[in-house]
Amino acid sequence: MITLLYFGDTLIEWELGSTIQLQRDVKNVNTTIRGVLDQNIEGWIFLWDFDLGIPDVDVLQKLTERPVDAWHAGVKLGLGDLPEILNYVHPTWMYNKNGPAEIEHTSFRLSICAALIRIDTLRKVGLITSGYSSLAMYGVALGYKLLKSGAVIRYTPDLVKPVVPVLAAIDKDEWIFASEFFSKKWQAWSLLSRRRFTRNLKDWLSARSTKPQVIKPVVHSSEQKIPTVKHESVSVLAPTLNRYSYLLNELEQLSKQSVLPVEVLITDQTDEAERVDMDFSKFHKLTIRYFRQNEKGQCLAWNKLLREAKGDYVLFLGDDADDIKPDFIEKLLSTRQRFDCDMVASNVIEVGIPLKPLNPYYFLSDTFPITLIKRSLVAEAGFMDMFFNKNIRADHDLAMRCHLRGAIMMFDSSAIILHHRAPSGGLRTHNARVITNHMAKRSITRIAVPTSSEIYLAKKYYTQQQYKSYIRIKYLNQLLITGGFFRRLLRGLVFTYKLPLLTRSYKENKASAERALALLDSR
Repeated sequence: MITLLYFGDTLIEWELGSTIQLQRDVKNVNTTIRGVLDQNIEGWIFLWDFDLGIPDVDVLQKLTERPVDAWHAGVKLGLGDLPEILNYVHPTWMYNKNGPAEIEHTSFRLSICAALIRIDTLRKVGLITSGYSSLAMYGVALGYKLLKSGAVIRYTPDLVKPVVPVLAAIDKDEWIFASEFFSKKWQAWSLLSRRRFTRNLKDWLSARSTKPQVIKPVVHSSEQKIPTVKHESVSVLAPTLNRYSYLLNELEQLSKQSVLPVEVLITDQTDEAERVDMDFSKFHKLTIRYFRQNEKGQCLAWNKLLREAKGDYVLFLGDDADDIKPDFIEKLLSTRQRFDCDMVASNVIEVGIPLKPLNPYYFLSDTFPITLIKRSLVAEAGFMDMFFNKNIRADHDLAMRCHLRGAIMMFDSSAIILHHRAPSGGLRTHNARVITNHMAKRSITRIAVPTSSEIYLAKKYYTQQQYKSYIRIKYLNQLLITGGFFRRLLRGLVFTYKLPLLTRSYKENKASAERALALLDSR
């Protein structure tokens, strides 16, 4: 059943459920939706503005058949840049970047004028404050809460025909959004970072009575029993560089999988003088394909294996994973099939880092850790970008390109796997990942400067304003280390002392990134 909540005087014959007319007022919309949730009905709510024409019922029915919780046309209706304040809090978050308006993709920028939402999902997530002045920001805020609560929310251009934007936001609503979803620290940071301080201060003060939302995934539990997995072939990718003990441990655990990979592909970039002839005969359940590769580089290794892979899906495993449970691949495939998604990210636990409480729910992923992904999608995206060959963030770049192609990317909290911070090999061979953000947060002297690859990534996909915000936040985080007042004071003194060197390193990394981007643009 689809309950129609509509704006306008036009009313068509609606055989899919009941109909309720809406006023163009946030409080009325919020109250009306809440009234529907309070009723003992299931199915969907369909929010529609008849100024957009007559909705296509066939499209609606097809959308309800897919494992998605909310559909909308917000990007097409001009909401692609809201909320602007997100650019000061999380400027380079993957879902702060929209895909092309002509393709379906993941976006939280929901429009109240064209949205189809599961009633059960709304009951689990709950509504938001009705204090917004504009329907535009009300819809975006609802979409943001849906995504952060673990709902699968997708933009589709099929809901509406080409139209001009119909909604406008109000500046004060930006601060209601900030007060609802961000901490006081980030609100203050945004206030100091945005232009027109006096006007922003006034709007911020007027929004301070907004009740903050505590959001965590609550929609799709990952504690359910795994259903029977239909056959889909998986190629495991395990490039290695002088980490034989880790790799052999992985192969032992892979051979015990309830769903065996169709193949395990290995590129060995260990120096020839140190290279070991491994005996794979004891892993008789596995089809292992081994390639020697004298030239070093992570993207070189990944791309070699991606081009050799034969499976429908590839698992980016690497050579230093551990505690691979027998149902690990089965879990990833089950999640992929449950959500009909293109990628499933696993729950990677770093060895030696304190465990965080497990949230037993699925949600849309914005990272690319140890990951199962459709092989054809990686090929369409162009494989790994060779600029990252000897530096960090190659996985983030690939994830972004997949997102912009409309991929559905889920995180499976129940697919737990350990990751060793091996003291040698991998990117450490190229002096990359020498100082991580985790290390810098716990040190007085170690400072993480934006690498050329991080700058490249930020400039490649985001606006100049978003890039500037990213760099400022990166440096601010170097001052906010763990510990008391005196540790932070010492950190500030060290940071000031090292600032000339840090500035020089940043300029060199920026120049390297900009040269690479210029070369990319010239192709």
